[in-house]
Amino acid sequence: MCRLLLANREGIRELKGALSEISGCSTLEKYLRDLELRDGGQGNGYALLKDGRVTRLEKGVNLGVEEIARVMETADYDWILFHTREASEGGVSDANCHPFSVSGRAELTAAVNGNEKSVSDLARTAGGITDSEFILKLVAEMGLPLRETLSIYESNFFGFYNGRPFVRKGNRDMLTWKKGKGLVFASDFPFGMTGLEKPGQDYFWMEEG
Repeated sequence: MCRLLLANREGIRELKGALSEISGCSTLEKYLRDLELRDGGQGNGYALLKDGRVTRLEKGVNLGVEEIARVMETADYDWILFHTREASEGGVSDANCHPFSVSGRAELTAAVNGNEKSVSDLARTAGGITDSEFILKLVAEMGLPLRETLSIYESNFFGFYNGRPFVRKGNRDMLTWKKGKGLVFASDFPFGMTGLEKPGQDYFWMEEG
């Protein structure tokens, strides 16, 4: 049902070092490819946050993880968001790839892992968008409170809200990994990684402003 990753720059540096010691998943590209193979492969995307602003967002059916891994290693950013899609609602298209960026009463760029059937009909009525994009539009365009609104749903949400990274865990897989100042949230990690923590359902985290 898709795979997600949200990490700060220090987290990617530390993760790169940790992966180099794991047989079969020794690079960022191999790790992203594993995420893609498990529950993705129908479109990838990423967004960069620097100094409280989204400075780059790219997504598409043909966007490869090798390019995204290069960005992770070389770009200038504070936080990076990655998503690989397995389509559940909405066709396989560039427009339906995550992350989505929505502006209104709030600025919200986010990616979702889950399938919210309760809003699928509304999403189709609202222009044939996905359930994920519909929920994000509710929050940003109507100014609904982020944590309280996302808690209604079962999906996992990773993203940037008014320039601050956040994570909300529903009933999908999610783990956290910390080393030094590095912090990584992801749907899963390679077998053999140590120091992983498993947040409970309805876990919510947002970087302090």
